[in-house]
Amino acid sequence: MNTMQIRCFLTAARCLNFTQSANELYISQPALSHNIAALEQEWGIELFTRSNKRKDTSLTPAGQLMYEGIRELSERYESLLERARHIHEGKAGTLRIGIFGGYKIDERILTLFDRFQEKYPKVELSLQRGSNSEIIRGLFNHCIDIAFSLKIDVEDKDWLAYKELFTLDTVLVVNSRHPMAKKENLSLADFRNETFVSLSSKESPAINTLLNVVCEKAGFSPKVIEAPDTNTQLLYLETGMGVAIFSRNNAAMHRPRLTPLALPDLKPLVYVFAWNPENDNPCIELFNSTYELIKQSNFTKDS
Repeated sequence: MNTMQIRCFLTAARCLNFTQSANELYISQPALSHNIAALEQEWGIELFTRSNKRKDTSLTPAGQLMYEGIRELSERYESLLERARHIHEGKAGTLRIGIFGGYKIDERILTLFDRFQEKYPKVELSLQRGSNSEIIRGLFNHCIDIAFSLKIDVEDKDWLAYKELFTLDTVLVVNSRHPMAKKENLSLADFRNETFVSLSSKESPAINTLLNVVCEKAGFSPKVIEAPDTNTQLLYLETGMGVAIFSRNNAAMHRPRLTPLALPDLKPLVYVFAWNPENDNPCIELFNSTYELIKQSNFTKDS
Protein backbone atom coordinates (compact mmCIF):
# COMPACT_ATOMS: atom_id res chain seq x y z
CA MET A 1 0.00 0.00 0.00
CA ASN A 2 1.35 3.41 -0.96
CA THR A 3 0.12 6.98 -1.17
CA MET A 4 -0.79 6.79 -4.87
CA GLN A 5 -2.86 3.65 -4.35
CA ILE A 6 -4.81 5.37 -1.56
CA ARG A 7 -5.35 8.47 -3.70
CA CYS A 8 -6.63 6.32 -6.55
CA PHE A 9 -9.05 4.50 -4.27
CA LEU A 10 -10.39 7.65 -2.58
CA THR A 11 -10.84 9.48 -5.90
CA ALA A 12 -12.55 6.51 -7.58
CA ALA A 13 -14.80 5.97 -4.56
CA ARG A 14 -15.83 9.63 -4.65
CA CYS A 15 -16.33 9.86 -8.43
CA LEU A 16 -17.55 6.29 -9.04
CA ASN A 17 -16.12 6.62 -12.53
CA PHE A 18 -12.66 5.29 -13.35
CA THR A 19 -12.18 7.47 -16.45
CA GLN A 20 -13.07 10.66 -14.62
CA SER A 21 -10.93 9.63 -11.65
CA ALA A 22 -7.90 8.93 -13.85
CA ASN A 23 -8.27 12.33 -15.54
CA GLU A 24 -8.52 14.05 -12.17
CA LEU A 25 -5.30 12.39 -11.02
CA TYR A 26 -3.52 12.98 -14.38
CA ILE A 27 -2.82 9.29 -14.88
CA SER A 28 -4.05 6.71 -17.37
CA GLN A 29 -7.14 4.61 -16.64
CA PRO A 30 -5.11 1.36 -16.73
CA ALA A 31 -2.75 2.86 -14.14
CA LEU A 32 -5.71 3.75 -11.92
CA SER A 33 -7.18 0.25 -12.27
CA HIS A 34 -3.80 -1.33 -11.54
CA ASN A 35 -3.41 0.66 -8.29
CA ILE A 36 -6.90 -0.26 -7.10
CA ALA A 37 -6.41 -3.93 -8.03
CA ALA A 38 -3.17 -3.93 -6.02
CA LEU A 39 -5.08 -2.67 -2.98
CA GLU A 40 -7.80 -5.28 -3.40
CA GLN A 41 -5.17 -8.00 -3.59
CA GLU A 42 -3.25 -6.71 -0.55
CA TRP A 43 -6.39 -6.30 1.58
CA GLY A 44 -8.08 -9.45 0.28
CA ILE A 45 -11.41 -7.70 -0.42
CA GLU A 46 -13.28 -6.46 -3.45
CA LEU A 47 -13.71 -2.70 -3.31
CA PHE A 48 -15.83 -1.98 -6.39
CA THR A 49 -18.65 -3.67 -8.30
CA ARG A 50 -17.98 -2.95 -11.95
CA SER A 51 -19.88 -3.42 -15.20
CA ASN A 52 -18.20 -5.17 -18.08
CA LYS A 53 -17.17 -1.83 -19.59
CA ARG A 54 -16.31 -0.36 -16.17
CA LYS A 55 -18.52 2.65 -16.70
CA ASP A 56 -21.14 1.97 -14.06
CA THR A 57 -19.14 1.59 -10.86
CA SER A 58 -20.27 1.28 -7.26
CA LEU A 59 -18.63 0.47 -3.98
CA THR A 60 -19.10 -2.91 -2.39
CA PRO A 61 -20.21 -2.83 1.28
CA ALA A 62 -16.59 -3.57 2.25
CA GLY A 63 -15.40 -0.85 -0.12
CA GLN A 64 -17.84 1.65 1.38
CA LEU A 65 -16.55 0.88 4.87
CA MET A 66 -12.93 1.28 3.77
CA TYR A 67 -13.74 4.52 1.93
CA GLU A 68 -15.38 6.15 4.92
CA GLY A 69 -12.63 5.04 7.28
CA ILE A 70 -9.71 5.97 5.04
CA ARG A 71 -11.26 9.31 4.11
CA GLU A 72 -11.50 10.18 7.80
CA LEU A 73 -7.93 9.03 8.39
CA SER A 74 -6.77 11.03 5.35
CA GLU A 75 -8.37 14.22 6.68
CA ARG A 76 -6.79 13.66 10.07
CA TYR A 77 -3.45 12.95 8.39
CA GLU A 78 -3.57 16.21 6.41
CA SER A 79 -4.47 18.16 9.54
CA LEU A 80 -1.72 16.44 11.50
CA LEU A 81 0.81 17.10 8.74
CA GLU A 82 -0.13 20.79 8.62
CA ARG A 83 0.27 21.09 12.39
CA ALA A 84 3.61 19.28 12.26
CA ARG A 85 4.84 21.65 9.54
CA HIS A 86 3.76 24.64 11.61
CA ILE A 87 5.59 23.29 14.62
CA HIS A 88 8.67 22.57 12.51
CA GLU A 89 8.58 26.14 11.17
CA GLY A 90 7.90 27.53 14.63
CA LYS A 91 4.42 28.77 13.73
CA ALA A 92 2.81 26.53 16.33
CA GLY A 93 3.93 24.83 19.49
CA THR A 94 4.95 26.07 22.91
CA LEU A 95 7.55 28.64 23.94
CA ARG A 96 8.55 28.20 27.59
CA ILE A 97 9.67 31.48 29.14
CA GLY A 98 11.47 31.77 32.46
CA ILE A 99 11.49 34.94 34.56
CA PHE A 100 13.56 35.40 37.67
CA GLY A 101 11.20 35.48 40.64
CA GLY A 102 12.65 38.68 42.06
CA TYR A 103 11.95 40.78 38.95
CA LYS A 104 8.71 42.40 37.83
CA ILE A 105 7.72 42.08 34.17
CA ASP A 106 8.55 45.35 32.45
CA GLU A 107 5.89 46.93 30.22
CA ARG A 108 8.27 46.59 27.27
CA ILE A 109 8.49 42.85 27.84
CA LEU A 110 4.69 42.65 27.87
CA THR A 111 4.67 44.55 24.57
CA LEU A 112 7.08 41.99 23.15
CA PHE A 113 4.78 39.17 24.29
CA ASP A 114 1.75 40.93 22.75
CA ARG A 115 3.46 41.42 19.37
CA PHE A 116 4.66 37.83 19.33
CA GLN A 117 1.17 36.50 20.07
CA GLU A 118 -0.35 38.74 17.39
CA LYS A 119 2.04 37.39 14.79
CA TYR A 120 2.05 33.76 15.95
CA PRO A 121 -1.32 33.13 17.65
CA LYS A 122 -0.88 29.35 17.49
CA VAL A 123 2.24 29.43 19.65
CA GLU A 124 1.43 29.02 23.32
CA LEU A 125 3.49 31.06 25.77
CA SER A 126 4.18 29.11 28.94
CA LEU A 127 5.47 31.48 31.64
CA GLN A 128 7.20 30.37 34.80
CA ARG A 129 9.01 32.09 37.62
CA GLY A 130 11.93 30.66 39.50
CA SER A 131 15.14 31.42 41.31
CA ASN A 132 18.15 32.48 39.29
CA SER A 133 19.72 29.03 39.61
CA GLU A 134 16.46 27.32 38.58
CA ILE A 135 16.13 29.49 35.48
CA ILE A 136 19.74 28.89 34.41
CA ARG A 137 19.36 25.15 35.01
CA GLY A 138 16.15 25.17 32.95
CA LEU A 139 18.00 26.77 30.03
CA PHE A 140 20.74 24.18 30.28
CA ASN A 141 18.29 21.27 30.37
CA HIS A 142 16.06 22.74 27.62
CA CYS A 143 13.14 22.92 30.07
CA ILE A 144 13.08 26.68 29.44
CA ASP A 145 13.42 28.13 25.94
CA ILE A 146 13.81 31.86 26.68
CA ALA A 147 14.82 33.49 29.97
CA PHE A 148 14.77 37.13 31.05
CA SER A 149 17.62 38.09 33.33
CA LEU A 150 20.35 40.59 34.05
CA LYS A 151 23.27 40.40 31.66
CA ILE A 152 25.75 39.80 34.48
CA ASP A 153 23.93 36.56 35.33
CA VAL A 154 24.39 35.04 31.87
CA GLU A 155 27.37 36.67 30.15
CA ASP A 156 29.89 34.35 31.80
CA LYS A 157 28.14 31.22 30.48
CA ASP A 158 29.60 30.49 27.05
CA TRP A 159 26.87 27.95 26.29
CA LEU A 160 24.21 30.69 26.33
CA ALA A 161 23.34 33.29 23.71
CA TYR A 162 21.55 36.52 24.63
CA LYS A 163 20.27 39.82 23.29
CA GLU A 164 20.28 43.07 25.19
CA LEU A 165 16.90 44.65 25.87
CA PHE A 166 17.44 47.81 27.92
CA THR A 167 19.30 49.21 30.91
CA LEU A 168 17.95 49.41 34.42
CA ASP A 169 19.01 51.88 37.07
CA THR A 170 20.65 50.35 40.12
CA VAL A 171 19.70 51.59 43.57
CA LEU A 172 20.48 50.96 47.21
CA VAL A 173 17.39 49.74 49.06
CA VAL A 174 17.02 50.53 52.76
CA ASN A 175 14.28 50.13 55.32
CA SER A 176 12.01 53.20 55.23
CA ARG A 177 12.84 53.90 58.90
CA HIS A 178 16.56 53.98 58.21
CA PRO A 179 18.06 57.31 59.40
CA MET A 180 19.42 58.05 55.92
CA ALA A 181 16.26 57.02 54.02
CA LYS A 182 15.26 60.65 53.42
CA LYS A 183 18.68 62.24 53.06
CA GLU A 184 20.01 63.55 49.77
CA ASN A 185 23.42 63.65 48.07
CA LEU A 186 24.46 60.33 49.55
CA SER A 187 27.18 58.04 48.26
CA LEU A 188 27.82 54.35 48.81
CA ALA A 189 30.65 55.22 51.21
CA ASP A 190 28.04 56.65 53.61
CA PHE A 191 26.88 53.06 54.15
CA ARG A 192 30.28 51.55 54.88
CA ASN A 193 29.16 50.48 58.37
CA GLU A 194 25.94 48.86 57.21
CA THR A 195 25.28 45.16 56.76
CA PHE A 196 24.60 44.32 53.12
CA VAL A 197 22.09 41.56 52.38
CA SER A 198 23.08 39.75 49.19
CA LEU A 199 21.88 36.66 47.37
CA SER A 200 24.19 33.77 48.12
CA SER A 201 27.08 33.06 45.78
CA LYS A 202 25.40 29.74 44.97
CA GLU A 203 22.17 31.42 43.92
CA SER A 204 23.68 34.32 41.96
CA PRO A 205 27.49 34.44 41.89
CA ALA A 206 27.47 37.47 39.57
CA ILE A 207 25.30 39.61 41.87
CA ASN A 208 27.32 38.49 44.86
CA THR A 209 30.55 39.53 43.14
CA LEU A 210 29.07 42.83 41.96
CA LEU A 211 28.34 43.88 45.54
CA ASN A 212 31.96 43.40 46.57
CA VAL A 213 33.28 45.17 43.46
CA VAL A 214 31.18 48.34 43.84
CA CYS A 215 31.89 48.57 47.58
CA GLU A 216 35.63 48.18 47.05
CA LYS A 217 35.49 50.98 44.47
CA ALA A 218 33.78 53.11 47.12
CA GLY A 219 36.71 52.43 49.46
CA PHE A 220 35.48 49.72 51.80
CA SER A 221 34.87 45.99 52.10
CA PRO A 222 31.21 45.26 52.88
CA LYS A 223 29.92 43.26 55.80
CA VAL A 224 27.61 40.76 54.10
CA ILE A 225 24.74 38.48 55.04
CA GLU A 226 24.00 35.94 52.31
CA ALA A 227 20.33 35.16 51.75
CA PRO A 228 19.43 31.85 50.09
CA ASP A 229 16.65 33.41 47.99
CA THR A 230 14.94 36.72 47.22
CA ASN A 231 12.10 36.22 49.70
CA THR A 232 14.57 35.82 52.56
CA GLN A 233 16.54 38.80 51.28
CA LEU A 234 13.42 41.01 51.34
CA LEU A 235 12.54 39.76 54.81
CA TYR A 236 15.92 40.93 56.11
CA LEU A 237 15.39 44.35 54.53
CA GLU A 238 11.83 44.82 55.74
CA THR A 239 12.86 44.03 59.31
CA GLY A 240 15.69 46.55 59.12
CA MET A 241 18.48 44.00 59.35
CA GLY A 242 20.46 45.35 56.41
CA VAL A 243 20.56 47.16 53.07
CA ALA A 244 20.88 45.79 49.54
CA ILE A 245 21.71 46.75 45.97
CA PHE A 246 18.94 46.08 43.44
CA SER A 247 18.01 46.93 39.87
CA ARG A 248 14.91 49.07 39.38
CA ASN A 249 12.73 46.16 38.24
CA ASN A 250 13.21 44.23 41.47
CA ALA A 251 10.17 43.38 43.58
CA ALA A 252 11.70 45.40 46.42
CA MET A 253 10.65 48.59 44.60
CA HIS A 254 7.03 47.81 45.43
CA ARG A 255 7.40 47.08 49.14
CA PRO A 256 5.98 49.96 51.26
CA ARG A 257 8.55 49.47 54.04
CA LEU A 258 11.50 49.81 51.66
CA THR A 259 13.00 52.94 50.13
CA PRO A 260 15.25 53.00 47.04
CA LEU A 261 18.16 55.45 47.04
CA ALA A 262 19.86 56.52 43.83
CA LEU A 263 23.61 56.71 44.44
CA PRO A 264 26.22 57.98 41.94
CA ASP A 265 28.42 54.93 42.64
CA LEU A 266 25.81 52.53 41.26
CA LYS A 267 25.81 52.13 37.50
CA PRO A 268 22.90 50.84 35.37
CA LEU A 269 22.64 47.13 34.65
CA VAL A 270 21.70 45.60 31.30
CA TYR A 271 18.58 43.45 31.04
CA VAL A 272 18.60 40.66 28.44
CA PHE A 273 16.77 37.64 27.20
CA ALA A 274 18.87 34.51 26.85
CA TRP A 275 18.53 31.10 25.23
CA ASN A 276 20.52 27.92 24.73
CA PRO A 277 21.56 27.57 21.05
CA GLU A 278 21.50 23.79 21.52
CA ASN A 279 17.75 23.99 22.10
CA ASP A 280 16.09 23.14 18.75
CA ASN A 281 12.65 24.62 19.50
CA PRO A 282 11.94 26.65 16.30
CA CYS A 283 9.78 29.10 18.28
CA ILE A 284 12.97 30.58 19.74
CA GLU A 285 13.99 31.97 16.36
CA LEU A 286 10.52 33.42 15.83
CA PHE A 287 10.76 35.18 19.18
CA ASN A 288 14.14 36.58 18.15
CA SER A 289 12.72 37.85 14.86
CA THR A 290 9.78 39.51 16.62
CA TYR A 291 12.17 41.32 18.95
CA GLU A 292 14.24 42.57 16.00
CA LEU A 293 11.12 44.09 14.44
CA ILE A 294 10.11 46.18 17.45
CA LYS A 295 13.30 46.88 19.37
CA GLN A 296 13.91 50.34 17.88
CA SER A 297 10.51 51.68 18.90
CA ASN A 298 9.98 49.93 22.22
CA PHE A 299 13.38 49.14 23.73
CA THR A 300 15.19 52.45 23.67
CA LYS A 301 14.19 54.19 26.91
CA ASP A 302 14.74 53.21 30.51
CA SER A 303 11.73 52.69 32.72
